[in-house]
Amino acid sequence: MKNDGYTHVNHKVGSDEIGLEWCTGITEWMTPKAMHVHPHKHSHIELIFCLKGSMTYKISGRGSVTIREGSGVVMPADTVHVLEGGTDAPCGRLGLHISRAMSAKRRYAVFSPADFKAFHATLSKMSARPFRLDTKLQSTVKDIVRLVRQDAISSPERGLLRALCCTVLYHVAETLSKPFAAPQPQMMDEAVKFLESHYSRKMTLDALMLHMGYGRTQLFHLFKQHTGLSPNEYLVRFRIKKSKDMLTSSDKPLAAVAKEAGFSSTSYFRSVFLKYEGIKPESFRQFSVRNINAMR
Repeated sequence: MKNDGYTHVNHKVGSDEIGLEWCTGITEWMTPKAMHVHPHKHSHIELIFCLKGSMTYKISGRGSVTIREGSGVVMPADTVHVLEGGTDAPCGRLGLHISRAMSAKRRYAVFSPADFKAFHATLSKMSARPFRLDTKLQSTVKDIVRLVRQDAISSPERGLLRALCCTVLYHVAETLSKPFAAPQPQMMDEAVKFLESHYSRKMTLDALMLHMGYGRTQLFHLFKQHTGLSPNEYLVRFRIKKSKDMLTSSDKPLAAVAKEAGFSSTSYFRSVFLKYEGIKPESFRQFSVRNINAMR
């Protein structure tokens, strides 16, 4: 259906058209670049699915959450949040607005009020945690988008839309209720490879999250389980290793070594090097050179 005045929304389907008491609306938009919206909150939970690009939400009391194509997040009710702009890449999203409760008297329903209460509790508990969409869930979301974009939805299509919304609610709640599953070792090997390939650049956990498609908490947990270190700790140690190689094998100025190893400043490099190695980088270089000469 066409947008009826909602800011930034390309298409919207209202609760009357959907026919599900618990789903108060569906919104969809696609923009040429990530946009910035004003901080706001609403009384309902919102299921947000990234359709294209990536988006970062700043959520009061929860920090920043980044989702990209093929992932989603539950936006908690009564919580101020804002979509941060800043990227020039096209992006899009689908939002399902979910009420607090449903009554026993309803025109169309697949779930009982008790079922819905359990789903709502799971979504509320696991809000602000990004999750990946499996193949089936991605397909269901795409089918909803196709219907929402139509100028008019026929009666049979409304029935299909209700079924799709129920499918999404069930599968998202099921996904979020599962404990963290350890990925195949090669998945975290890829995370390690990404950090080691980009160590000389300004690197954030968000960049690794986008590359791997995991939420912050889940990525931290799985990476530490695989390596014994947090991503930031691993990156710092790898940068120290690279800086030691440069100090030993070249006569580059300390500032150049710090920059090439990915440290933001020479002073920060000195303090980190001393913390991890127990010696200043200048002293380490002198010591290493003396040892190399003694072995010749």
